Amino acid sequence: MKPYPAPPEGLRVVSAPPVLTLTLDRPHRRNALTDDIVLALIDTLEAASADEEIRVILLNAAGDHFCSGFDLAERAGDGNRPRPGSISRRMPYLVNRLIPVFLEVQVPIVCAVRGWTVGLGLSLALAADFTVAADNARLRAPFTSMGITPDSGISWLLPRLAGVARAKGMLMLGEEISGSEAADWGLIYRAAPEGRVDAEVADLVDRLASSASVAVGLAKALVQRGRERSLEAHMSEEAFAMELSSRSADFREWIESRQQGRPPDFTGR
Repeated sequence: MKPYPAPPEGLRVVSAPPVLTLTLDRPHRRNALTDDIVLALIDTLEAASADEEIRVILLNAAGDHFCSGFDLAERAGDGNRPRPGSISRRMPYLVNRLIPVFLEVQVPIVCAVRGWTVGLGLSLALAADFTVAADNARLRAPFTSMGITPDSGISWLLPRLAGVARAKGMLMLGEEISGSEAADWGLIYRAAPEGRVDAEVADLVDRLASSASVAVGLAKALVQRGRERSLEAHMSEEAFAMELSSRSADFREWIESRQQGRPPDFTGR
């Protein structure tokens, strides 16, 4: 089992192959993220990408809310006003690294959402591969209502997932939507009654943990990279991914299972 960095206060990390569970654990702050938590998430996801035993990552949160964004109050709590340029110096090493890692790690990420999902928390939910939200979850990107502009990739994610008009409503007007609306818009994988979220998430985790992990990881990479490539360039990448996946043990297992008339038993290899 691969060792993971010791998590900071406010983040729980449990490695129980084939599942890695990350739990935001600051319910008294609606699980607002700190610099230390952001950095730990980046390091942990990067470590998981190289861990051969991990086949799915589960991101959830303690308490009634998923994440209320970045904890600006804590950063300002020492009373020292940062010198000019602080934001542009910090962001490339913090949230601007976190969202790309979510999108690029070839381990599927399942996310469970309840209650408030705001700002950076919304970015995490949108960047995950399979987000299940409670029907009554509250999703919002309130940046302009605070007099600031969007960050953490949200102005890149929202238009691609929901369309430009809906993205403008959320990003420019600060409009709030429910979990069920987010599912209807295609922002997330699925919405469910609040009492069913855990069961829906557990089913997804089980399915992914027993899937053909090489093929699943490559399929995730293809979906992500295909957003910015021409059809011709993308089909070339598809051919390369097919070459790799067709040499996997799981593909050989699928062939044998078909010949023997039984369900495949994928090992993620």
